[in-house]
Amino acid sequence: MILADPATDGVMAQILRDEDWTHPLHRGVFEVAGALVAAGEAITLAAVLPRVADVGPDGTPAEAYLAARIAGAPAASEAEPLARRLAAAADIRDRPDPYLRDVYAWAFAQAERLRRGQFSSLDALNLAEEIEDSGTEIYNRLESALRITLIHLLTWDFQPEKRTRSWALSIRTGRRAAVKLLERNPGLTSRLSGAIREAYDDARIEAAGETGLDETVFPDACPYSHEAIMTRAIA
Repeated sequence: MILADPATDGVMAQILRDEDWTHPLHRGVFEVAGALVAAGEAITLAAVLPRVADVGPDGTPAEAYLAARIAGAPAASEAEPLARRLAAAADIRDRPDPYLRDVYAWAFAQAERLRRGQFSSLDALNLAEEIEDSGTEIYNRLESALRITLIHLLTWDFQPEKRTRSWALSIRTGRRAAVKLLERNPGLTSRLSGAIREAYDDARIEAAGETGLDETVFPDACPYSHEAIMTRAIA
């Protein structure tokens, strides 16, 4: 529109910013037009072309693309409404994602929409990620409970002379936490062997730190079955 009627540049420049344009060619025309006006020069296709992107949004050469836009440009009276629509679209793009801005408020808003059956207005992608993250968090809690149990089983077995009541209590606490998680989330049972393996890898390192023993003293792989981890007598 600016190239078709240079007088519209003043109207559009009062409403739009350089960064409101999404394609390099459109932005380039807007910026160069402003520079030409500031220099007291005419806004022409020949003056603009050498200073903008070579290709239009549709992949055609810039000269052909701009010539077609000039030929089909709306009336000058449409400059202000068009500029305001573009500015409004840019404002929406620039707004922070509600999910990133305030997850707490976002979560309650999504829950309310679910209760009302407003499925089309759900933030589906972020909602799916949050649901997956909730599952991951529960798995991590199971792994943490197993890790605590395994650390103190190792210290109990490999430093019997230093056994304390607090070690026994830590084992009981870890077991109770793991049992509760498995009872409330039976789907975790299918991942139990992996959780034990991952928990043991960390527990072995931490047990070495707590006991002062070399890490190689402890078995490379978990020496305890799930049953032993959860029910073996500690006395």
